[in-house]
Amino acid sequence: MLLYALMRAIAGTALRWFYSDIQVEGRERIPRDRPLLLVVNHPNALVDALLVVSIVPRRVLLTAKSTIFVNPLASLLLRWLGVLPLFRTSDVARDGARPDPSRNRDTFRAVVAALRRGGAVMIFPEGKSHDEPSLAPLKSGAARMALEARESEGATELAIVPIGLTFERKDAPRTRVFVQIGEPLAMETWRPPEKAPAEALTGEIDTRLRAVTLNYATTDDAARAMRIASLVAAVFEDLPEIGVVDRHLGDETAIARRINDLAARIAHAGANVRARAEQLVQRLEALQRSAAEQGVQLEDVRISLETRRAARFVFREGWLLLVAGPFALWGRVNHWLPFRAARLIAMRSVESAVDPAMRTLVAGASLVLIAYLLQSVAVGLIWGLVPALIYLVSLPLTADVNFYLSDRLRRATRRARAFLRFQRDPELRARLANELVALREDIAEFDRALRTQTIAEPV
Repeated sequence: MLLYALMRAIAGTALRWFYSDIQVEGRERIPRDRPLLLVVNHPNALVDALLVVSIVPRRVLLTAKSTIFVNPLASLLLRWLGVLPLFRTSDVARDGARPDPSRNRDTFRAVVAALRRGGAVMIFPEGKSHDEPSLAPLKSGAARMALEARESEGATELAIVPIGLTFERKDAPRTRVFVQIGEPLAMETWRPPEKAPAEALTGEIDTRLRAVTLNYATTDDAARAMRIASLVAAVFEDLPEIGVVDRHLGDETAIARRINDLAARIAHAGANVRARAEQLVQRLEALQRSAAEQGVQLEDVRISLETRRAARFVFREGWLLLVAGPFALWGRVNHWLPFRAARLIAMRSVESAVDPAMRTLVAGASLVLIAYLLQSVAVGLIWGLVPALIYLVSLPLTADVNFYLSDRLRRATRRARAFLRFQRDPELRARLANELVALREDIAEFDRALRTQTIAEPV
């Protein structure tokens, strides 16, 4: 249990340092007093498991592909942490061996035993991590585990909890993550059909996972939808509070889902409806380009130009920089080398977008721990045990301060540039603000009209 708690703490810290914002929605939906089967989409390899472990307030038994157990040391560590191997048909075929369904029997028994004890087990029903913009076809393993466990004494109240992971850019540091926890499926109330119950339950899991994930036909479709969602959010939302991010990724994900719903209706509407929708998108993108050409972002168009507010902004951010700056600088100096080395290791021979984050976190955690050990030993040899312990505790704290202050400083600098630009050219701000208002009204009108199918021809 101690080793698991240590891994959970390290995972949480590593994720917080790599991603600028991790938003969790629906944490209260995770039952605390019944066996759980956590079914999770799998877009980002090891990072997905670390996210689940860091947010679920219970000990989680993990499953992982058998190929990572080949290394004896890795296998020993994984088994200590409670990770169980799953033998995938694709891995066996790649090795030239014949598929043997019995190879997963021990893992299935261990999962059922854990559920019977009231534990929580995580599984990726897609069976693999991938870069596709949609869920892969689900394997039936999760359903078969759940059905077998439900028939076991102690696991009759099993709940299947869908967890959707959405990444802004899973391979890029200081980007955003959205974790959405869906409604649990209580197995004691689920009634399977007489024939093919595993296939029916797999279909139910698929439906629930799609409700907490974004799914697109192509990568280009996914990128365009999220870009439009970000622009719509900028048009409708008030000026964000100064912080490390303009908004949580969950806000844009909700807008993207709404856009998908509208797109489905537009596809069956007349040519005039499709033309007007495309016209609104073109206006959005044109406004964004116009703002970018002037060195500002749409979020900053609502900046107040009052001298009093500007003075308060400068005082607040300057005071924060003065107080926290030395700690942030100390954190940057102490972590620059291991972070830089980890990133260089991660970017070597990248074959998939799932590689950089996973490699950075694994290499970074190892190198940071080594750096902490060497520095603390050096301090201990010079000044003694107590100063060494104080120094060791200060290292991760100053790293947190560095990341927070660096992200906030970037946003504050951007906002200050926008303020000065609008001060020099008030007409620019007025023009952008007027177009924002007009777009907001037209988009809202289009949404209302589409609901009632009363859209007129575009002008």
